[in-house]
Formats: sequence, structure tokens, C-alpha cells
Amino acid sequence: MFYWSLKKLNLKIFTKESPKKPFHLNFLNMSKEISLPSEFTEITTDNELFCQFDEENGVLLLDVKNPFTTEDFQRISEIIDPYYESRGELKGVIIHAKKFPYWTDAHNRSEYLSFAGNNHQKFEKAALSMGGFFVKIVIRVARSRVHPEVKLFGYNKIEKAQSWILGD
Repeated sequence: MFYWSLKKLNLKIFTKESPKKPFHLNFLNMSKEISLPSEFTEITTDNELFCQFDEENGVLLLDVKNPFTTEDFQRISEIIDPYYESRGELKGVIIHAKKFPYWTDAHNRSEYLSFAGNNHQKFEKAALSMGGFFVKIVIRVARSRVHPEVKLFGYNKIEKAQSWILGD
């Protein structure tokens, strides 16, 4: 999996062997100019949820390996709430997962739906970069019930998802 870490101007590569500790490829001699965000936040929860937030552009990336936990929702809120309170709607969220992150039980599903219900209005767009059949059902339901414009991208199409969120 590839993530651009614009703050450090390098490419982070996460592998199955090292999901929490990526190795970096430095691209200091890039031929393409990119504007660097002034503030960039990255965290990984105990549940292996990797969150990357570009505060300058208001874009949140969530790389999901396991079903969301209460701690995951708390950490996401700690990232997006201050931005939303001070600057308003975020440009978008990208949820990246090999398949839809199912729930562990009814309580977990209830937490997920409650979190989504309380926070969907904070985003202009939501890009789901994942595979699997169930996500197609989720997209159809979400399009009629949530505020952000929702679009599905293949698991390996995270760059296209990011371009769509940014309007490139």
C-alpha cells in the first residue's frame, strides 16, 4: 500500500510484514512540483487503523485493517472535530480497505452507525477505496442517506480517490 507523506516529502510503503512501521523512499529530486500542507497529522491506533489528515486541504485518509473500535472513533473525532469547529466542513474522507470493515457484534455496529450518523455532515465527499461486494450495497444505501457525495474506487485506486476528493 502506498501513501504520500507530503510533510516529509517521501513515499511511505506499508507491507504485511510491517503494517505499523513503514519504510520510506525519499523523493527529494521529484520532477513534479507539489504544494506541501502546513499541518499534517498521522496516527495509528492499537487496532491498526492508520489515520492521515491533511489539515491544509481538509482531507482525512483512513486505512482500515480491522472493524472499527470505540478507540478508533475517539481518535478520528480528536482529529476532525477541532478542524470542523474552526474551519467548517472538511473536503473529504478516503476509507481504504481490502473489503468493507464489518462489525464484530451488534454493539460495534451500533457504535459505527451512531458515529457515521453524527459525523457525515462534516464531510463534502466520501471516497471508498476498497473491494468486495458488500461495499456496493453500502454505497447505494449511503448515497440516499448521508450528506457527503459518495463514490467507490477500487482498492488499488487510492490516488484516483484522492484526486476526486481534491477536485483534480
